Amino acid sequence: MRCRLTLLSASALVLATACSAPDATDHRAVTSAAADIHGARGASGHSDPNDVNLHPENFDLSAEPADDFYRFVNGGWMDRNEIPGEKSSLSVFSEISDRNEAVLHDILEQACADDEAAPGSNAQKLGDFYCACMDAEAIEDAGLAPIEPLLARIAAIETRDDLMATIAALHRHGIGAAFNVFSDQDADNQDMMIAVAWQGGLGLPDRDYYTREDDESAALRADYVAHVARMLDLVGDWSGDPVRGAATVMALETRLASRSMIRVEMRDPYAIHHPMSVGAASEATPAIGWQEYFRALDVPVRDRFNMAQPEFFAELSAMLEEVPLEDWKVYLTWHLVDAAAPTLGSELVAADFDFFSRRLRGVEEQRPRWKRCVAATGQALGEALGEEFVARTFSPAARTRAQQMVDNIMAAFRERLDSREWMSEETRLRAHQKLDAFTTKIGYPDEWRDYAGLEVEPDAYGRNALAARVFSKRFNLDKVGNPPDRGEWGMTPQMVNAYYNPGLNEIVFPAGIMQPPFFSESFDDAVNYGAMGAVIGHEISHGFDDQGSQYDAEGNLKNWWTDADRAEFDARADRLVAQFDAMEALPGLNVNGRLTLGENIGDFGGLTIAYHGYKRSRRGKGPIAPIDGFTDEQRVFMGWAQAWRNKMRDESLQVMVRTNPHAPARFRVLGPLRNMPEFHAAFGVAPGDAMWLPEGERVQIW
Repeated sequence: MRCRLTLLSASALVLATACSAPDATDHRAVTSAAADIHGARGASGHSDPNDVNLHPENFDLSAEPADDFYRFVNGGWMDRNEIPGEKSSLSVFSEISDRNEAVLHDILEQACADDEAAPGSNAQKLGDFYCACMDAEAIEDAGLAPIEPLLARIAAIETRDDLMATIAALHRHGIGAAFNVFSDQDADNQDMMIAVAWQGGLGLPDRDYYTREDDESAALRADYVAHVARMLDLVGDWSGDPVRGAATVMALETRLASRSMIRVEMRDPYAIHHPMSVGAASEATPAIGWQEYFRALDVPVRDRFNMAQPEFFAELSAMLEEVPLEDWKVYLTWHLVDAAAPTLGSELVAADFDFFSRRLRGVEEQRPRWKRCVAATGQALGEALGEEFVARTFSPAARTRAQQMVDNIMAAFRERLDSREWMSEETRLRAHQKLDAFTTKIGYPDEWRDYAGLEVEPDAYGRNALAARVFSKRFNLDKVGNPPDRGEWGMTPQMVNAYYNPGLNEIVFPAGIMQPPFFSESFDDAVNYGAMGAVIGHEISHGFDDQGSQYDAEGNLKNWWTDADRAEFDARADRLVAQFDAMEALPGLNVNGRLTLGENIGDFGGLTIAYHGYKRSRRGKGPIAPIDGFTDEQRVFMGWAQAWRNKMRDESLQVMVRTNPHAPARFRVLGPLRNMPEFHAAFGVAPGDAMWLPEGERVQIW
């Protein structure tokens, strides 16, 4: 599987910016105007963008907010902007990422030019990694040398034992061939980290790409096979015909896909929790040789590990016995080359881009080398780079203001819990206990990661990138058998994202997202609460969505609901599923309400408690005069809609709808608002308006 959250159990705000395999880095990686619409519109005299909370030039004042609020807030921006050739989409997230990227670029250019950095220091490693990545000529001259030892090991496979030992060797290098393994908290005992074996081994984004029978899917599979053949041909020094080899790869991956769990099934944490001893696992899947495999990885599996998808591993075990070794050798060669391609010569880089970016996601142009190198350095040395980023971009005052928002939104949620008439006192008490146990992390970690074990050489990008994979994998697997590090972060500080981790019962907000238009020290509170406050509320709500609600206050997978309350929650969630199922992203392609349920609950609950958190912050302070003709209540919702402005290529939108647990941005705005009486009141939404939803049809959860 090419793409999933860095933390298995974490729920992120926007997966697209935090997407990576558990054991490898994914490389694919106004004018002023005035009008009276329900008393909502006004004029702006602002000219300095740093002083503007909401940008009137981004509005479409011809749109009725009660009919299409997304267009009303974002229509001008959508009409004025085109997606750059190097991107699959354009959004607030990409805008902030671009600004952050410019800061990171400056840091790395300075590090690259620093000839006096102490050997082994973060400055030396950052500078040498980035400089080596920028040296296209040296990369070209190196050719396949960085991966030749692994290519030779694959070619030397002669026995089934050799095969599993080679798979283990690839896993040590963070290359998820056949399956993946990583550490995670034990769902039954969150004070201990255990090993998790997870389905994988696919080159396409999801198992359904192998199983759908429509013409478009068949054409994509044919293009994928052609891409694999092209890449194998570029490798050149392996025995066999590339076309036949590519067909072999497709056959193996199709068989793995046929027994892989679908994404909706994996939303149930019980469905992916199958702890067992190594002995029991070896009986169930004898060809894998778990004892030898974990020994090869130097992973101290003592009592048990989690075989997350037993049916997948039963199929893999059968394949390890039945599939000829020569077929496995070409499959492993492909996955090695696929993983390493962005770090190798220009032909492999171009071929990789042509399929995974151009064909699959509609991207027109390769990103400039410096942008790819900034990203690659961040993937390898994320917190070392993040420490410098924070020093330049995130003030202590911003951290304090954000904590005040968290406190108000948490308090608003406590009040919401007390007002949920459908919840019994028994369940309500446990919900309060869970909320009171939340931990909040803002901006950056208190202790930075130590990169002493990672050696970075000058002029050796391919080797450096592979060494970074090994270092990252070792860092992850060394957690097995130990208590979790509760100070560790699952995202780097520069990342434009946020997450909730149910095992640690924590909400985390990197400095990277706490930038305009999500958050600014100069913004009025209404806009900050509508944007960043709703992000905070989103992550809090993840603790009480369809997945997070199955974990207790200590982070264990344990039911704390009465049966009646759980049934009522599920019934309300099912109504939200039906609403999103009816939303058409592209002609004939609807949102998957079940796949996106957790994120939709996060958005709906998050915006609701952010709104009430804002109202709570105004208690005893008196009314606020409208700004630019908009009331503060209206500006909360406008801040929300502004934060989700987005344009996406159709090809990327297809991939998103089929694989991503988040709904497209337009529906993330409109879906929650149609259910919120506070929005109806703020904009005078009435029967006959497109945004109107009769009270009896509105979903109420949190």
